[in-house]
Amino acid sequence: MTNEEFSNGFDILVNSYRRFKDFDKQESLDSIEFNEYEKSVHLTNAQEELVVNFYNGKNPYGDSFESTEEMRRYLDALVKTKVFTMADALRGIGVSTNSVLFQLPDDLAFITMEQITYDDEKLGCYNGSTADVYPVTQDEYSRVKDNPFRGPTKYKAIRLDSGDKTVELVLKYAIKEYLIKYLSKPEPIILETLPNGLTIEGASEQTECKLNSVLHHTILERAVQMALQSKGISVK
Repeated sequence: MTNEEFSNGFDILVNSYRRFKDFDKQESLDSIEFNEYEKSVHLTNAQEELVVNFYNGKNPYGDSFESTEEMRRYLDALVKTKVFTMADALRGIGVSTNSVLFQLPDDLAFITMEQITYDDEKLGCYNGSTADVYPVTQDEYSRVKDNPFRGPTKYKAIRLDSGDKTVELVLKYAIKEYLIKYLSKPEPIILETLPNGLTIEGASEQTECKLNSVLHHTILERAVQMALQSKGISVK
């Protein structure tokens, strides 16, 4: 949908609730209207809720991201790749002398895959090869750091989350690159450029929905439900 179609569709759905829903015991909908800013807020919130639910499988299909080709196509527009080199490494104290810290992208929502590329002559013919990265909790780290099967080896590195979008890779050998694939946060849906310093998630310029168009009607319906609920109208 274009922004105009989202806006018109929003009004049509609100009017359909006026006509066909039983609001006899609720506040009248006759005087309820939503401006473009309010519509944009609810559309953005509905879009974010949909992305989270499609990622974790809490949706009508019960499938999580990448579990089916359908799910992959739904969120394909949000998939990004970032490659860090050692020039991107942060200065800081880690839990290990072999730790390397990196700052994750601001638009990152969920990491879906991560991998390192080695650059260490001690690996011999294994130098230049890749290995997967496995996240562990801070509580778990002390139990796995020296474990030859669960700790860092030439076949894998482990990752700790250090807060403020910083990750710490605990390694056994030096690396050249750290690659992540991730789902980015969707840009807000802003129906028209916002006036008077108003922003939605820091943005104010008109922005269209970037998600697969087959999801647009689902986003619209959920946004209208959220909008009515914000006015105290119970929507089933």
